[in-house]
Amino acid sequence: MPTFKNILYPLNLESKNLKNVTVALECALEFKAAIHFLFVNDESAGYRHPTDFQDAVALKIKETVPGDMLEKVKVMYAVSKGKLGAEVKEYCKKQGIDLIITSHKQHSKLYTSLFDTPDENIIDTVNIPVLIFPKK
Repeated sequence: MPTFKNILYPLNLESKNLKNVTVALECALEFKAAIHFLFVNDESAGYRHPTDFQDAVALKIKETVPGDMLEKVKVMYAVSKGKLGAEVKEYCKKQGIDLIITSHKQHSKLYTSLFDTPDENIIDTVNIPVLIFPKK
């Protein structure tokens, strides 16, 4: 069975469905791995001081999962600004990430013929295992 030491869960702060954050934490607990939560702000979006966003990421996670789960695993919060795939790839390289966990929301055929979903963008860019959970 493979072992993972650093797991990355890229997240969208505007998402209303973050149930898979709990699943990612459960995986980190199972592997006895650290988990990193990364928010990538779009390069064309407005930008505040990075610590504002790190605090926002931490707050969003703490609102989403049971508090006792966060006490059992090493958690890191991070932010960056740029293209999602490139920022995730760079973060993985710097932090020694060996597994990415993300969610996938099924879109219409028209949407998927015109755009990549965030999870597809990550898969196409990084060269490490990616575990995808459906978003329902």
